[in-house]
Amino acid sequence: MSYTNADGLYILTDGGAGVAGTTGQTVVGVRKALVVKINDATAIGTSAAAPAANDAFIPANAVIVDSHLIVDTAWTSGGSATLGIGLYTAAGATIDVDGIDATIAVATLAADAVVPNDGALADGTQNVGAADAYVGTLYATAAFTAGSATLVIEYIEAI
Repeated sequence: MSYTNADGLYILTDGGAGVAGTTGQTVVGVRKALVVKINDATAIGTSAAAPAANDAFIPANAVIVDSHLIVDTAWTSGGSATLGIGLYTAAGATIDVDGIDATIAVATLAADAVVPNDGALADGTQNVGAADAYVGTLYATAAFTAGSATLVIEYIEAI
């Protein structure tokens, strides 16, 4: 049975119900975010590394609604390096090698730059597929010699 405690707070117990919210209020947001820190651009290879145990992922069938790469330290290269950001299964199988972004040029990765991602899976028009999706990065043309960034992927989880 519900009761009022000594401080005047009404305590709900045994099936007591609170007042229903009014129409249009959001109690819990539906957007979630995956934040991936890329600490060292020199560690990026020509193919994405398989996910490690306990790596964060985007749940299966989720829809990515927004994605940005926030450059912390300027990226450099001895050539015309490009960065690709894709999604992979827990076993390392490719979901979409450039689903987040295909070719971000090294010149774009200047300090404090914010790069909107434009991959096929980053535009909110399709889900990530039937498997949990792990982020992988790779370079093309030339290796990176310096740089760090934070990747922020906003998504809506399927119910």
